[in-house]
Amino acid sequence: MRLQNTVALYADETVASFASRLAAANGIPSITELLMDAEHSMAGFLNGDQKTFNTLAALGGVTLDDLTQHAFIPTGISTYRCMGHELGMRNLLRGRSRICPACFREDKGPELTPDTALGAYGRILWSLASARVCPIHRLSLISAPENTVQHEFSDTWSLWLPEIGEGSLDQLVAEGGLYEEHVARRLAGDILDGWASRFPIDALGATCEMLGISQIYGKYAILGGISGAELAVATSVGFRFLDSGPTEITAYFETLRRALGQPQDRPQARYGRIYDWLKRGAGSGPELEPLRAILRQHILENWPFGGRRSGARLRSYIRRLHSIRTAAKTHNLHPKRLRHILTDSGIITEADLPDFEVLFSAVEAQEILEQASGAVTFSAAQKRLGMTRSQMETLIRAGILKPGEGGEKARPRFTEATIQHWLAFFTSFRSSPKWDSLISIVDAARKYGSSTDRVKGLILDHSLTKVYSVKGVIGFSAVVIDKAEVARLLVKS
Repeated sequence: MRLQNTVALYADETVASFASRLAAANGIPSITELLMDAEHSMAGFLNGDQKTFNTLAALGGVTLDDLTQHAFIPTGISTYRCMGHELGMRNLLRGRSRICPACFREDKGPELTPDTALGAYGRILWSLASARVCPIHRLSLISAPENTVQHEFSDTWSLWLPEIGEGSLDQLVAEGGLYEEHVARRLAGDILDGWASRFPIDALGATCEMLGISQIYGKYAILGGISGAELAVATSVGFRFLDSGPTEITAYFETLRRALGQPQDRPQARYGRIYDWLKRGAGSGPELEPLRAILRQHILENWPFGGRRSGARLRSYIRRLHSIRTAAKTHNLHPKRLRHILTDSGIITEADLPDFEVLFSAVEAQEILEQASGAVTFSAAQKRLGMTRSQMETLIRAGILKPGEGGEKARPRFTEATIQHWLAFFTSFRSSPKWDSLISIVDAARKYGSSTDRVKGLILDHSLTKVYSVKGVIGFSAVVIDKAEVARLLVKS
């Protein structure tokens, strides 16, 4: 079943290139006709059908394992496996045929004829969308100047043999090739040092592109208008930067965060396209989690976010940082006054920075912020404590119920800690016995011609010892006292 003329399957060759050269060596115009003659289809070839590959291996005189290793075998809806690497469809150019002209010339030898051209083959590296430079010759990888049939390597380039031989298709990119050299070595089975080895080879290319473009052309730059040669250089710049590791990456993110901008700028504006790309674009997949984790940590450590806020697939459930701007907004305080309070308390130092740039620990400042703001409004406190407005005002005047620093004199506010303290106080007494011997604070004040703050003062200084709480009642109304004991103390006074 082996064909009369066979060709070698090179160590870094694609199966499509091998099948195309095998067909051409036997005078068959295309892969499709080669497979049809063997009663198989192109669809089976592209989908990794085992019977199709068994037949092709027998026709070409190679082993099935070798052939399968060099093929892009589907592993999911949009993923493939080749040479032991998982690759995403969006990062591949499966149907397009690209070459390095210098590699093509070396493959075919000193004579350039249709027969010797069969020695030239398509590399797996050339099928990666982000690979744009030959790592050996530093020439741009080029597509055929005119559209041709997909997957047909030999047929595509047979029309351009003179131009390849003359070097008229050569495009030197002297500063490119770092990413491509890294991938070529990994495809050959080398184990490499450097942080870039943490990423799949296809996603690595897209990441290097994004980082390099951001560094060279600015954080808002897009691919449109950037030439292939410029992209190749940007990819090399991005690769060198990414391979250096987390410290350098974090430093770059910090540079972006501190760049000139508006006070209202959020991460999307500060980090530019990198942020959007990692959050919802092509970089949002799990294969880029190492890079996303660095950005996540940088945002959590340097941005005043709190609550359930998402960013670059980030989730921050506890506020770690405040800026003067966010703290002032959250706690209803004037930024200038808040700056003085934080400086006096030692939370921040004097700094000639705008409010949104002055960051401090939200946990460390929590008590001071609550005290300064008074987080609970008067009406809310009244409802939670179960008091009337006049009762609240009486206790405030007596210095028993103390508002926070926020709010106004006519509408004082209270810290959450103050509300919790009094709620705990009201429910701290044992359950009351029969009601016939007990009386509420309000009724006691009215009956004996006193005031609620006077009665409450007797409770606070422990002059009243028979104090109880009514089960199922919350707040001020829950407290009841012994009639005889309060009568004795109030009449005596």
